Amino acid sequence: MKQKKILTLIISSFAFFILFCLPVKEKITRKIHHLVIDAGSSGTRFCLYSILRNSQCRLENFNSNCFSIPAKNGIADLNKNEIIQTLNEGFKIIDKKTDHIDYISLLGTGGFRKLNAEEKNQKFNILTNYFKQNTSIPFNIKFISGKEEAYYAWKSISILYHSNNHITIETGGATIQIAIGDNNQFQYISLPLGMNQSYKKLLTYNSFNKCRYGNILSNNDYKDCKNIVKETIYNYQELSLFIEKNKHYINKYQIYTLGKPWSVIFSYIRKNPITIQDIELKGTYFCNLKENDLLKENIPEKFAKQTCYLFYYHQAQLEALKINTVYKGTDSWTIGASIDPSTIPFCN
Repeated sequence: MKQKKILTLIISSFAFFILFCLPVKEKITRKIHHLVIDAGSSGTRFCLYSILRNSQCRLENFNSNCFSIPAKNGIADLNKNEIIQTLNEGFKIIDKKTDHIDYISLLGTGGFRKLNAEEKNQKFNILTNYFKQNTSIPFNIKFISGKEEAYYAWKSISILYHSNNHITIETGGATIQIAIGDNNQFQYISLPLGMNQSYKKLLTYNSFNKCRYGNILSNNDYKDCKNIVKETIYNYQELSLFIEKNKHYINKYQIYTLGKPWSVIFSYIRKNPITIQDIELKGTYFCNLKENDLLKENIPEKFAKQTCYLFYYHQAQLEALKINTVYKGTDSWTIGASIDPSTIPFCN
């Protein structure tokens, strides 16, 4: 009987400790469904994440359920009706995938950074009114800086690969972001050298005429076009200074790529990591093909004419950065943003 009382006392003491001595946040694990809307310069993606929260937030699903919304452009370049239509299409798809969302973050990137203050304010009001009128779910609309986008890209790789010492290169439609970080420092650069932005600039050069979308290029033409990109787009003083300052990290850390363009390159080359030589080999092969032959390579008709540019643009990028080998990262920086306290208050 005495032993039974002692056992009861021990159990009661342990229960008291669990209930009243441990901090509440350590006792309760809550699942949060966070919808991150990547309002990019060339398109819009809806990414749904499941987050487990007790003392801190951690992702339950590393492979996010992301999908692109068909639209002629990114939200920053759409009018009010087009914005509403794009968001409506996105939520139609989301509603089929889940009946529960706890928080929505719409994060605008390079397309919004190029707008003036009045234009940004107009877009912000359109988006705010849309969410107020169409949902009771708490939401956050933010046009993020180049530094934030670079950090989210770096953080995404940190989460995916459990790394605290790496470099990320992200190619977008309007901008590129490069981030270098470890446990002691974080450095970044964001420049208006994205694929679409660069192509518009390149069209103003007569020497680029043979390099336009859809043209067939010989091996020598391919190299000429790559060099035009390197000399007219990536011959950027701010970039050169950044690379020179951080060259010891570039030679030391593993380098990961982000963005849909890089993901497409990896899918065509079918290797990981890949080198400049791999890009040139596959690029010269594709640039020698007619459009019908590109379609036989399972390249979607919508993107066939841009395929050649995709390769020589990125080869020029790596040469300018003095990088030979890169690893496949992920399509987007949204993984890093999904649990960042600045985007979701549940993770404070």
